[in-house]
Amino acid sequence: MKVEILMPGKIADKPYQKLIELYLERCSRRLPVEIVNCRNEDELLRRLAGRECIVALDEHAKCHNTIGFCQWLEAKINSGVNRMTFCLGAAEGHDPRVKAAATEFISLSPLTLNHQLALLVIAEQLYRAVSIMFGEPYHKA
Repeated sequence: MKVEILMPGKIADKPYQKLIELYLERCSRRLPVEIVNCRNEDELLRRLAGRECIVALDEHAKCHNTIGFCQWLEAKINSGVNRMTFCLGAAEGHDPRVKAAATEFISLSPLTLNHQLALLVIAEQLYRAVSIMFGEPYHKA
């Protein structure tokens, strides 16, 4: 399975960018992840066309713990999904058209996160889930 993360704008802060790249590089051997920066909601919507599994990140959705997220991701991988697309919202949240296109909603936290922090959290959790699935020592719990 391949994962893509669609987000509005770009990563402006270098510390965020370095950490995100670190986690995605670690993840890439087992789960390729691509970040797609979109200029606006219209571009994001165009990129959603034909996607089979669209996951909108939304603070009001179900929030998994780490093991729950790992099990959810593993179930998606085992179901035969070829591409999973995560959508990060802009400061105002998701456009209603993005919500309508989403096949699932998950929350990274009940707190509101800026899109750079949300991207860092999803990158780290994807890497953590992969390390759990393959019995690597990253996750200590």
